[in-house]
Amino acid sequence: MKVIVFVKATPSSEAGVMPRTELLAEMGQYNEQLVQAGIMKTGEGLKPSKEGVRVRFSGPNRTVIDGPFAETKELVAGFWIWEVRSMQEAIDWVRKCPNPMDTDSDIEIRPVFGFEDFAESDPTGQLEREERELSATIANMTEDESKIRQVISRWSRALEAKDLDGIVADYADDAVLFDAIPPYKVVGKAAIREVWANCLPYFPEQFKSEHRDIVIHVSGDTAIMYGVHHFLPTPADHPCGQTWMRVTVGFRRINGLWKSVHDHVSIPFNPMNSQAWMIRDPNTPDMPDN
Repeated sequence: MKVIVFVKATPSSEAGVMPRTELLAEMGQYNEQLVQAGIMKTGEGLKPSKEGVRVRFSGPNRTVIDGPFAETKELVAGFWIWEVRSMQEAIDWVRKCPNPMDTDSDIEIRPVFGFEDFAESDPTGQLEREERELSATIANMTEDESKIRQVISRWSRALEAKDLDGIVADYADDAVLFDAIPPYKVVGKAAIREVWANCLPYFPEQFKSEHRDIVIHVSGDTAIMYGVHHFLPTPADHPCGQTWMRVTVGFRRINGLWKSVHDHVSIPFNPMNSQAWMIRDPNTPDMPDN
């Protein structure tokens, strides 16, 4: 069974008091025991809640609340995720833990839901298969791939916000864009920004940017990503949301950061009439009748 083990916050941890060198060494040795036993999957310490935020959900509203948060006894200062045979085994390991604070403290153990817990809600097993595929993707993802996916996500969020500077923030200065609309080639970060400045007035006030089927290959300081992308506009019948587009992006690591050096965006065309062929469903590679 999988459990998450919470180290509860104390007034000193919330005040930002750092642990003693001796305690850090003791906790490091304890973590080494967990790793050697095959128990520990991950673990992290958390900064005080004054550096965090909460987002409160109420119907369609999202309210951001800045820390610190008053109820210290309910806060968390760190966590582990363990794979154990039973709750008793988790308890036994917690008993071996050095006191993580220099005062009285608490460690809480909570079981993590497994696929079997959702059997009634997933009678066909489809959700379990999708979740296992997602878990495998995460497990196999390298740090470089994760950073590139973050670049892609930042681009989408900036596009949705119509933030021109954010849209081009992760482009190299000499990036080249082969767009789906004329001109066929745009050279330079500033010119790409101008393209979006001219396009965004034709977009609806609200839309989502979605990538799917992303594949990333990394070799040294060079990487390539390909997949499909589309817009989810409000209203749904807006012209910008009527097709998926094929997207290929070349990345180069520059001064330690992944930058887009080449974007290629396209949709197929019907060679019989030279008309664009819309990709309605990327899971169905349909073709013209003639």
